[in-house]
Amino acid sequence: MTKRIAIVCVAGFLLGSALWRPALAQAPVVMPPAAPAVAPAQAPSAGALPSGGDVLARYVDATGGTAAYDAVRNRVVRARMEIQGAGIVFHVTVYAARPASVLTLIDSDATGHMESGVWNGVVWENSALRGPIVKDGAERDDTLRDAAFDHMARWKEHFTSVECTGVADVNGNPAYRVVVTPKIGSRQTLYFDRETALLVRSESMIDSAAGQIAVTAEPDDYRKVGGILTPFTSRVSLLGQQRTLTVETIEQNVDLAADRFDPPAEIKALLRK
Repeated sequence: MTKRIAIVCVAGFLLGSALWRPALAQAPVVMPPAAPAVAPAQAPSAGALPSGGDVLARYVDATGGTAAYDAVRNRVVRARMEIQGAGIVFHVTVYAARPASVLTLIDSDATGHMESGVWNGVVWENSALRGPIVKDGAERDDTLRDAAFDHMARWKEHFTSVECTGVADVNGNPAYRVVVTPKIGSRQTLYFDRETALLVRSESMIDSAAGQIAVTAEPDDYRKVGGILTPFTSRVSLLGQQRTLTVETIEQNVDLAADRFDPPAEIKALLRK
């Protein structure tokens, strides 16, 4: 079960947090130099509590602005995730395109090849752990929530409410705590650094056979990619385990085959039933 949850965490980090920005059309970026320190994005005074909308707007501006987000039509991210202390490494490739198409490919010596995707509103997975399945219920809804391309840049279109509920300490720095309720999928709690406006922590729940499991992710190592600040690492915590996700390459606005997001034959067979 924990290996399947690891798959969910990978896709959630690469997609749901809207962390991968428009960049370098037609060309990959391989671990560019770290960006200089981020200047404060008109931070409110320490005593003032801004609205949730103001916090999200500052985040969009601090990472590059709406126009930069809108310039990208698709994205290919290659990454590596390691489960600390378990000796398990996942090699991940995620294809994503507007408005909400996703294909995730994961390979590991521990689990073999796994793939999942979102295609015309159908959420599916095919792996040795579960076999071919078409998802429904909360699992489907949360995947569709995360599949919306760069949805943080257009948060007004995807969230029914955003509420700043206070200030919390995140690794020694104050951060605004914002609870977001999406139009589809479960609510999430996001933390934005009070000075830089960058996303520094997210908290969500994952449905599993054992019930709901709390997942915390902390994006870090923000680097400028095509004018957009993008995190290249994330520390993910769940079930008492630590996972480290490291981005290796990012490609934007690439030429993708027309059938790139089509599900495999096993999934299409399930859909015909």
